[in-house]
Amino acid sequence: MLTQWRGGVSLLLALAAGGPGWAASSCPALPVVWQRLAPEVMWLPGEAGDATAANRGRVSGVLAVQVPADGRVWLLGSGPSPTLGRAMDCALVQQTAWQVSDVVNPWARPELVLGNRAWPQAALWAHEAVAVAMQQQCAHCEERLKARMGDAAQDLGADTVVTVPGAAGLAGGLVAGDQGALGPWVWWRLKRTPTQPVLVWRLKRQPLWSAPGLLWSDGPPDLRDATLATLLASLEQLGELARHDGSAVTWLPEQGPAQGPALLAQTRDYLAALAGAVRARQAAGGLETDPAARWPGLPDAWAQHPRHALNWQRAWRQAEDE
Repeated sequence: MLTQWRGGVSLLLALAAGGPGWAASSCPALPVVWQRLAPEVMWLPGEAGDATAANRGRVSGVLAVQVPADGRVWLLGSGPSPTLGRAMDCALVQQTAWQVSDVVNPWARPELVLGNRAWPQAALWAHEAVAVAMQQQCAHCEERLKARMGDAAQDLGADTVVTVPGAAGLAGGLVAGDQGALGPWVWWRLKRTPTQPVLVWRLKRQPLWSAPGLLWSDGPPDLRDATLATLLASLEQLGELARHDGSAVTWLPEQGPAQGPALLAQTRDYLAALAGAVRARQAAGGLETDPAARWPGLPDAWAQHPRHALNWQRAWRQAEDE
């Protein structure tokens, strides 16, 4: 199901005019280099760690796909701020000469959607449940992001920068339902919590899967604002969806570089083992403040990652509430 409004005339005029027409001297002074994954696919990995002044909040991966048949260029994600979004756009133009026509917001993470205003000429898309979550959460999340970014908070500007897809007068629209197609992708709606939707995306022409909010490759998954049982169930569902692609799968995670098919199983096994270790420690009379458990097969890099300790605490509290 698709609800849409297209600002066709303004969009076509903007594209005919060549978009922003970035010159090297006009690019924002921010280091952005896109990686080419395929002839018409560019990828900007999310940097490791939390948003800081040093990384300017660029901790969520963004995907750009060109569709030569209709001349459109689609972005999955828009970055953490209009300032960084403009740097991303400038780098993309310089590396490929592509002009972005459509921007998709895959879930309501500020680091992935607050750059929307960098592409005023583009059509803006989201799932209707994601748009609702953005309306409810993004203003507060923007303030938290500003606090984490320190001196780089100026990238977000003084006023709110939340532009929610589906608003009156915006080109683009909202998709609905549990699965569908949009631009170069097919998509499915999964969840991080019973009320927090997140969409996964498979490129129609090749087994390139984008799983923001579900997979991380720079360390263990992030359980902040997530329910372990719900996230684990979504990963099981994702495994079934991708099963027919087998060993040809490439995963594009929230943070870190692209990975092969093993990333999904590693993430799923981690969450299942985490849940089991928490229950065992609680049954033995342990405390939430005890060091996070390690178990056979847990990579040292994941065990030592700050997210593992945070995941342990969150899983502990959720187990107590069961």
